[in-house]
Amino acid sequence: MWIKKISELILFGSIFIAACAVGLSMETNILLGVPFNNVSFYCFVFGATLVQYNLHYLVKKTAVHHSARLAWSQKNKNIHLVLLSAGVIFILFSFFNFHLKHFAILIGLGFIAMLYSFPFLPFGKRKRIKDYGFLKIITLALLWTLVTVWFPVNDMSVSTSLFIFIFAKRFVFMFILCLLFDVRDIGIDNKEKINTLAVILGKKKSYFLSYILLIVFVLISYFQYFYFPQTGFFIAMLASAVATLGTLEITRKINSDFIYLAGIDGMMLLQALLVYLFSIKL
Repeated sequence: MWIKKISELILFGSIFIAACAVGLSMETNILLGVPFNNVSFYCFVFGATLVQYNLHYLVKKTAVHHSARLAWSQKNKNIHLVLLSAGVIFILFSFFNFHLKHFAILIGLGFIAMLYSFPFLPFGKRKRIKDYGFLKIITLALLWTLVTVWFPVNDMSVSTSLFIFIFAKRFVFMFILCLLFDVRDIGIDNKEKINTLAVILGKKKSYFLSYILLIVFVLISYFQYFYFPQTGFFIAMLASAVATLGTLEITRKINSDFIYLAGIDGMMLLQALLVYLFSIKL
C-alpha cells in the first residue's frame, strides 16, 4: 500500500516529470560536450516544472474516463499546494545565480506556460493555448525543447551545427510524446471540442504519424552521426527510439495513467540515462 502511495505522489505530484526535465537538460550538455550547469540552474528547471504541472492539476476538472490522476488530484489538493510551494522555493533559490537577461527569458517562457493552462487569451471562448489543438502540441513540444536544449547552453560556446541537430531531434522526440498523450485524450478533447492533431487524424492515423516521427528522429540521429561520429550517442538514440516504440505499443492496449506517466514520460529520463551511460564509455 505504501509503495502505491509513494508512486502516486511521485507520478501524480509531477516530481517524476520534473526529474525528467532535469535529466534532459543535463543530456544536452553531455551531447554538446560542455560542462554541466550549476546546481541553481537545475533547481530552477525542477522547481518550474513542479510549479507548472501542480498548478495545472490543481485547477484541472476534466480528464479521460476513470483517470486515476484526476481522482488523486481532487483528493489531494493540499499536496498539490505543498509541491507548488516547494517548486516556488526551488525557483527563488535559483534566482541568486541568474543574470538579468535570464530573467527576461524566464518571464517569457513562464508567460507562455501560463497561457497554456489558464484562460488569459482574449479570443472568444477559447482563452487557453491548450484550447487550440495544433497550437497546443507545437507550443508544448517547443517549450520543452527550449527549456531542455537552448536554455542550458545559451551562455556557452557550442557547435552551431551540432546544436541544430540536437534541437531538431529533441523537438521531434517531444512532439511524439505529446502526440501520444493527445491520443489518450481524444475522448475528452472531442467532448470539449478541442481539435487536437489526434482528434483531427483519429487514433489509427495518429499512431501511424508517431511511427513516421520516430523514423524522422532516427534519421536526424543518423545524419548527426554522419557529421559528428559519436558512436555511443548514436546507439543511445537508437535504444531510446526502440524503447519509445515498445512503450507506444503498450499504450495501444492499456490506457492507464501509470503507463503514460511512468512509461511515456519516462522515455525522457531513459534517454538521458542512456546518453550518460554511453558518455562514460566514449
